[in-house]
Amino acid sequence: MSPQVTFHPKGRSIDVPAGTSLLEAAILAGVEVNSACAGKGVCGRCRVVVEGDVETKASPKISQEEWASGYRLACLSKVQGDCVVFVPEESQLKPMQIVGGKVSTELKELSPLVRAVYAKLRPPTLHDNDADLERLLKELGYEPGSLEVPLSLLKRLPQVIRDGEWTVTAFLDGDLLVDVRPWNCVSRNFGVAIDIGTTTVALQLVDLGTGEMISQVSDYNRQLMYGEDVLARIMYGEDHGQDRLQHMIIDTINHLLARVCSYDEKCAGKGKKVCAEEVMAVSVAGNTTMMHMLLGLDPRFIRYSPYTPVTNLSPSTNAAEIGLNVNPRASVHLVPGRASYVGGDVIADVVASGMARSEGISLLIDVGTNGEVVLGNQDWLLACSASAGPAFEGGEVCHGMRAGDGAIEKVSLQGGVQYSTIGRTRPKGICGSGLIDLLAQMFLTGVLDKKGHLQPSDRVREGEFGKEYVLVYSKDAEKDGYDLKATGMTCCPMDKVERRRDITVTEEDIANVIRTKASIFAAAEVLLDTAGISFADLERVYIAGGFGHHIDLDNAVAIGLLPDLPRERFTFLGNASLDGAKLCLLSKEKREEALAAHRAMTYVELSTDQRFFDRFSSASFLPHTDLNRFPSIGRIRE
Repeated sequence: MSPQVTFHPKGRSIDVPAGTSLLEAAILAGVEVNSACAGKGVCGRCRVVVEGDVETKASPKISQEEWASGYRLACLSKVQGDCVVFVPEESQLKPMQIVGGKVSTELKELSPLVRAVYAKLRPPTLHDNDADLERLLKELGYEPGSLEVPLSLLKRLPQVIRDGEWTVTAFLDGDLLVDVRPWNCVSRNFGVAIDIGTTTVALQLVDLGTGEMISQVSDYNRQLMYGEDVLARIMYGEDHGQDRLQHMIIDTINHLLARVCSYDEKCAGKGKKVCAEEVMAVSVAGNTTMMHMLLGLDPRFIRYSPYTPVTNLSPSTNAAEIGLNVNPRASVHLVPGRASYVGGDVIADVVASGMARSEGISLLIDVGTNGEVVLGNQDWLLACSASAGPAFEGGEVCHGMRAGDGAIEKVSLQGGVQYSTIGRTRPKGICGSGLIDLLAQMFLTGVLDKKGHLQPSDRVREGEFGKEYVLVYSKDAEKDGYDLKATGMTCCPMDKVERRRDITVTEEDIANVIRTKASIFAAAEVLLDTAGISFADLERVYIAGGFGHHIDLDNAVAIGLLPDLPRERFTFLGNASLDGAKLCLLSKEKREEALAAHRAMTYVELSTDQRFFDRFSSASFLPHTDLNRFPSIGRIRE
């Protein structure tokens, strides 16, 4: 009999084979445990409290006192027998704050990926005995043999036509017949737009007849347990095979689909309830690695010079081939990418921003683990990717976290320490926008010098890892009061599990943030230099990504992440990748625009460009070695 693992505070149990890691067991049980190092035991984020038969490797991430209290790393703990696991708040993945995009374009007309056409057929007679398919084709205006019809659909066609008493609705993707349903159900044509991020997957359910968004949902990418960035996941796939990674991303999408669609066998398909079978089209945007993993393509060579993907133009496919739980013949469109590290998500950003239709020159920055930058207009596009690191997503920062409940998202040091958290809950850590605010405020108030060194202050002290700034003292944070008695655990005193640490930022954390912002700024400068222009020549600067939506513009300029331009030139797009995928779902013009952007875009490789390293060095200060580039910040400092 397999050992049983019970997870609290969710109270979920699962039977797993002996030797399964607690991290793997948690994922199988649907318990979200934070992890960023692909189970190597180096990030220390998957800390859990364990009671039972578990074999665990020691880790420097767990102190002797914590070990005695039952703390273990889930990734280094193997199940040997029944056990009970408590996932403390610090190790829980909380729902992320996902912001919808703000597209800068309106569709003139809808031309969705799959269109619905009502057809009233003449019943056959002895004098009019055309075959069922040919009868349908004539009514739709197609010559016999000019429309591709899947065999699985052809097998159903006779019964469908007769169920509808010779009236049907045909669903067409160009010259492909996707489905035929009885009666007039033109108004029941739906699609989904999906943005597959390395950290998060977002999905919109859309009415293809009206363009209206019906619902939007998001969740963590379940691949997170195999690494925080794409390189870690590619390496995991090299060691363990790609099948598991493909399964996890498809599983993530299907769980999102289950939140917006009905899978009831008796689903009537009326009103706002959308049956999964009524979803006829899917549009997907994502970085190149995520698209490879979705399709089951081998991404290994993305990691090695000269960094070549299998393809940047993914083939047309259908839902059944991938394993998506919608109409099995639903057409799947994948937004084209341009290079190994400039994927379909960036092309979708370009489409959503409208920059490729403008005469003026624009700069687009998508801030993430890889900071993608695009420069250009309707005549040309340049793009590059800077390995920015995960600092703005909470990685490589001692008390960093993603943008979920309890994350400090805004900070001000004017007149004392003031901050606000997502969800207005007790502070649990600090996310990217909060880090930008904090560094800017410390720099502007003299707590931080331009090299990122902390200066004497009543909140600066020597910590375990050197100098640190205390943003929140533990005594000021309200406790949540878990009831451990309900778990049946006896190993852990309440105060041990509920221990609260001061929320601090160390000089090493600050150095990581400076490296991240310097990488993005330097990448933008290289593109400008390639085009022979300056920041002053830009008509507009677009900031894409959900993270960008929360950035305080003045603070981002103060640390040198963004150029010191008139603030009205900046536009925050939110999740432009999801918006771009939606536009491609709804418009043939936008699908063609995405393909045109792919063809027009010139990729600039930064890893061998000396200009990038020179500009990175100059940008590795607050805000820059040349303060004349940031006149508004110089005036504040004076």
